[in-house]
Amino acid sequence: MTPKFLSFPSKLIQILTGGAIVGALLSLIGAVAYSGGGRRVMLAYLVAFAFVLSLSLGSLFFVLVQHLMRAGWGVLVRRPAEIFSLNIVTVALLFIPIAWSALGGSGQLYPWAKRDTNETAHDATPVTFKTPTALAATATLEQPLPGDQHESHDIHDSLYSHQTVDELTRSKQGWLNPTAFILRGIAFFGTWSLIAWFYFSRSRHQDSARGDDDTRQMEWWAGVCMFAFGITLTYAAFDFLMSIDPHWYSTIYGVYYFAGCAVGGFSINLLAILLLQRLDLFPVSLSDEHRRDLGRLLFAFVFFWGYIAFSQYMLLWYANVPETTRWFVVRGASMAEGYTNSWGYLLVFLLLGHFVIPFLGIMSRHVKTSKKAMIFWTSWLLVMHYLDLYWLVMPELGPHLTVGLPEIGTLLFTVCVYLLGASLIATRTSPIPTGDPRLAASLAITDAY
Repeated sequence: MTPKFLSFPSKLIQILTGGAIVGALLSLIGAVAYSGGGRRVMLAYLVAFAFVLSLSLGSLFFVLVQHLMRAGWGVLVRRPAEIFSLNIVTVALLFIPIAWSALGGSGQLYPWAKRDTNETAHDATPVTFKTPTALAATATLEQPLPGDQHESHDIHDSLYSHQTVDELTRSKQGWLNPTAFILRGIAFFGTWSLIAWFYFSRSRHQDSARGDDDTRQMEWWAGVCMFAFGITLTYAAFDFLMSIDPHWYSTIYGVYYFAGCAVGGFSINLLAILLLQRLDLFPVSLSDEHRRDLGRLLFAFVFFWGYIAFSQYMLLWYANVPETTRWFVVRGASMAEGYTNSWGYLLVFLLLGHFVIPFLGIMSRHVKTSKKAMIFWTSWLLVMHYLDLYWLVMPELGPHLTVGLPEIGTLLFTVCVYLLGASLIATRTSPIPTGDPRLAASLAITDAY
């Protein structure tokens, strides 16, 4: 098959560039206009960063699985995933503000990075977390007047005490310190970029070289790369997201983020293929079986995300350890008096929108083969995936659900920069791996050659 290279119109590039500029301006305005706007912008930027990172990591996972399983059916739909995987280099550039925030010592993003300038701070006692019963008992002993806010202040101080440098935070500074954080970040992005570049370059080389040498190399390295991928993704989730609360921990957190990566990665790749087809930029028409297989993968990981989300909640809540249940309380998962907040509405919405509704909506084999339906569901799941990350991070600001210029600006800037990077990588690249020896087998189940 003669390669048909992708070439995006200059107007699209201009729109993405303009969107990135507008997003940056909105973020700057939000940082100045809102009380505590600097910290809010940085947390919103972390959400957007984690979102685009997950799209590349989910795509890289798809590429590795294809070669690990020696899957012939996926050859036809693999190239967009290779492009999004290599776009991890763009995400690496977007990591710079986060690394700079950690080095700055302000602690706006990561409390453990805050410079402890108070000489008496080292004499502070370890933080203790109070249960609702203990807080109620304290309030009774001190006999607050009707309408007194003592108890609510005590609850708030207990829930957000991790945002100051205390003994518990300092005890983890062997791992949680700016230098180690940045060195690990370099190692993470170096590993991901190396793997993505290897598979992208080998696949493109095969377009002209033909033969199966490149395929054999990619298959041989798939197992090693998958192991490195799993380790780095897990620790990156700990570093980038979980460490915004240095008091809290969950050993399943890396798997939870991976589940979101898979949903986001599969969604963006299927959506990209369907949109390229509508723009007549994809050289072949996918068969119903191809769309059904991609839909099955997406459906499976929607269920997997729901399973992991419930497992993390159930195990931590059942144990009822204050240091771990606090994280869920802040995010609206408690109905105890004095502990409810508006983040609970988002939590319920995620339960329905990220699991129940798409689980029922994508289940039918007829939906999986419908182009319009899958464009809707992939777009829906990308929005839900962003809101899931939003729920992980933004409650650190306080008990009130927040939406404004910082959130809109950072998302617009980050997504536009990410799509610009993907467009540049995709330019002059065939949308399908024309030299792969298994392409014929993959084409055999399509309606067009």
